[in-house]
Amino acid sequence: MRGAMYNAHFKFREAPFGVTPDPQFYYSNAVYREALATLCYGIDARKGFVVVAGEAGTGKTTLLRKAMRSFESNIKLAYVCNTLVSFTELLRLILHDLGLPISTDDKLTMIGQLNEYLIEQLTAGNVVALLIDEAQDLSPEILEELRLLGNLETDKDKLLHMVLIGQPELERKLNQANLRQLKQRVALRCRLEPIGADEVGAYIDSRLQTIGHRCTDLFDPDAVKKIALSSKGIPRLINIICDNALVIAYAMAEFKVCATMIDEVTDDLLINRTPTEREIWAQTLINPTAEKEGARAVQAEERDFSTTEEPIKTKSDYFPALIDGPAIVSAKNESRVRQSIGALMIVVTLTILGVFLYSEKGGKVVLELAGHDESTVGNGGEENKYAKLRTADEISSRMIPQATLPEPSTPEPVGKNNADKSPTAADSKIAAADRHSAAAPLGTNETIYATVNNLNLQKIAAGPTLGDDKQSENSGPRRDDKEKTPGTGNFDVVAASFVRGKPTSNADIIATLKPGSHVNVSGRTGDYYQVRTLGNETIHGYVHREDAFFQKRK
Repeated sequence: MRGAMYNAHFKFREAPFGVTPDPQFYYSNAVYREALATLCYGIDARKGFVVVAGEAGTGKTTLLRKAMRSFESNIKLAYVCNTLVSFTELLRLILHDLGLPISTDDKLTMIGQLNEYLIEQLTAGNVVALLIDEAQDLSPEILEELRLLGNLETDKDKLLHMVLIGQPELERKLNQANLRQLKQRVALRCRLEPIGADEVGAYIDSRLQTIGHRCTDLFDPDAVKKIALSSKGIPRLINIICDNALVIAYAMAEFKVCATMIDEVTDDLLINRTPTEREIWAQTLINPTAEKEGARAVQAEERDFSTTEEPIKTKSDYFPALIDGPAIVSAKNESRVRQSIGALMIVVTLTILGVFLYSEKGGKVVLELAGHDESTVGNGGEENKYAKLRTADEISSRMIPQATLPEPSTPEPVGKNNADKSPTAADSKIAAADRHSAAAPLGTNETIYATVNNLNLQKIAAGPTLGDDKQSENSGPRRDDKEKTPGTGNFDVVAASFVRGKPTSNADIIATLKPGSHVNVSGRTGDYYQVRTLGNETIHGYVHREDAFFQKRK
């Protein structure tokens, strides 16, 4: 055996660094002495529940077995180390360890049998204790059953005392709300901590002295420091490192363990490797060719990516788990993911900005930035209002090409003096308004107002049509509205005219007469003409005289 080989080389009576919980190798320091005293006191004084917690490998089982050897004969112990069982199976293990016959699998019967045994032992002056190792694996249900089992008692004494030994997960489990009753019954609690770095040398010497080895310099001081650093003070790891280091020293025919040997051991055991390096090592066991790729992944974590370029990789390079095992993702890939996310955020930001600029509100903001605010357009008058709307519409039409309205037909002038007139300033204004109306975008509020403004300008220049009570200056003196009888008959619609349901300004607009349609005017109510459309679709309503863009049919 390997131990026998280096035992003879170093003149050992037996292997000093085993991993079994041998009580003769119990290491006594302040922490372990306190834990041992707590455990023994809790049982001797009949304290009920005692909890001992510690990280894996800190010597909990060794401590427990040391305590079991130190108890007197009046302490009856039941030791359970297999906790992945049901409560019924746990009861069978307890009865078996106490030496009681098991004649049934009924839980109540076994509890009654245990209760009779506990009363007999109490009468005889004995103490019965249940020691449960690896208690962190017990389910909350079984822990609650153990609490109920602890209720077996007399008026003055507990009949069964329990010691729960486990890893820190046991403490977290006891802190659960559904186990608060059990937590309140814990009378004593202690925790095993790793050995300090300055005690590792004393721990090694203690195990060597236990087997009768008197050499104090078997391990070089630098080797001891590396052992303390690599093991983090966990006794089990210290034993494993020292055992492997002695094998290397034996193979090299050396009688002293140096720091180089410790480095070799920790490298072989992957103790000081990062999780990424451990994954690489595990990957090489499955796919030996992955070692080279894994080494590149580790180096990538320390490289400056701004000065190096990686060759184009295939999908299997980035996701080796799809073929050979766990994926090893390099920092280079993470950098590329961050860059992609950044580019996506820029695209989204630009998209939102574009939508805002194309919206109506965005157009107004652009208008203000261009200097066309209300103060510069004017403070009053319908013409200033329509001019502002047309300016905003021009900006919108430049931003988005849209369909346009056809040019409205200009009504023929009414009045004998207008036929011979040459183009005037009003005609030029009408022509400019017509050009803008042809370029205005379709379907917006600004278009409707601009078209109405255009047609109003046409009415002013062309002369009165049906419904106008005003006369041009060249046609004679102005007559009062009462003197003029409203015209009736059939008319052609020359521009969009709004039809209201009632002859009032606040009445709803029920329809819009389109250019080219025909209407019959039957009378007038105040400023409103009563109209009816001619054709397949009949519309009855009222048109304000300012909106009556009609021309007498010939």
